[in-house]
Amino acid sequence: MVLHDAAGLVVDSLNYGRVVDPWAAEGYQGASPGDGNFVSAPGAGRGGFGRRGGPAAAEPSRSAGRFPDGTDTDDNRNDFHLQTASSLAAGSDAGANNIKVSSVADFAAGQRIIIDSGANRETAVIATVGTPGGTTEGTATEVGATSIPVANAFGFSPGQTITIDSGANRETAVVASIAGGRGRGGFGRGGGVASITVAAPLTMAHAVEAQVSGSGITLTGALTKSHDSGAAVAGSGPTPGAPNQYARRN
Repeated sequence: MVLHDAAGLVVDSLNYGRVVDPWAAEGYQGASPGDGNFVSAPGAGRGGFGRRGGPAAAEPSRSAGRFPDGTDTDDNRNDFHLQTASSLAAGSDAGANNIKVSSVADFAAGQRIIIDSGANRETAVIATVGTPGGTTEGTATEVGATSIPVANAFGFSPGQTITIDSGANRETAVVASIAGGRGRGGFGRGGGVASITVAAPLTMAHAVEAQVSGSGITLTGALTKSHDSGAAVAGSGPTPGAPNQYARRN
């Protein structure tokens, strides 16, 4: 979009995603040679499979907005910020105060977030931010096992402490390596079985579909609704007619 004055001179412009005419982009053009200094496109996102414990959405939908609101430095890349966004890596029940997410990047304590959409949408405030990842065991594992077949391994990383199962069967382990990434029915990209290898043998046996997760995001209050795996989790979105509420971590 290009705004002209009465004389036809360009007084302001805004472009997101790749542009055809870099001359219309505000800011240092060398930041994106050949494309102009553009605002990152929010994207439509890709939904998850919509079942509890299933693979989460890797690229949830999100918006771009001016940050800080009202500031214009004539540098599109600097003036606009993508909405912080993730997705539920595992389903959450009403009454829970912790959610498992595919990514914790750019979330912070005290931040107000939006969980899910439509009739299932609710807001919450973050108490603490932990580690990402949430899945279920693809097959049962025995005491002494070091490899855990999982529905998907998206969001987990080596060195991360994870929780396996719940109640009396709950134990923690440290991730040594992952394989298979996201998977459907335990199979990752390229047909490989998704799995998490832990640094030390398991001390307990675990049934198929036992939850395997990072510590997730803990909320200041309990959820009022249940949410399926893949539901969007995002920072405050655009608020037309009022200052937007985006946040940026340095």
